[in-house]
Amino acid sequence: MKLKPLITLCALCAALPFYPAHADSGAQFDFGAPASAAQVTRTIHVSADDNMRLVFDAEDLHYGDVVRFVVSNHGKMKHEFGVADEAGQREHAAEMMHMPDMMHDDPNVIALDPGATRSLIWSFKHVRHGQLVFACNVPGHYAAGMVKRITLKK
Repeated sequence: MKLKPLITLCALCAALPFYPAHADSGAQFDFGAPASAAQVTRTIHVSADDNMRLVFDAEDLHYGDVVRFVVSNHGKMKHEFGVADEAGQREHAAEMMHMPDMMHDDPNVIALDPGATRSLIWSFKHVRHGQLVFACNVPGHYAAGMVKRITLKK
């Protein structure tokens, strides 16, 4: 019996409750929810690069904001951009360690090829915990500093 496909399937199934398939699924997380373009109240540009940094053009996030994050990968490596709390980032990092070549999109994570610019729209209206973590969980990138912590303001 080949274990690798079975392990991959188990990892994917375990991730399903945390990462619903569609942004319009009504998913709600402790750190917010996916939103539509019509709900956007502001836009924040984020730069990802091979120096393992996420650089935001604004960091003043407030409860109630619906933000379009426009993320540009200025590097030569693939990167991710994801929003979560500490627990969510740990869970996603563990998933990525088991499947390091996986590049995917989830309601709270986008994958970025080198040179790509993509958007992620996120609502901070019903956040239970105002401690947010934005990160790239491509193996090694988070540990190298590709993480930003922001506390929502009232």
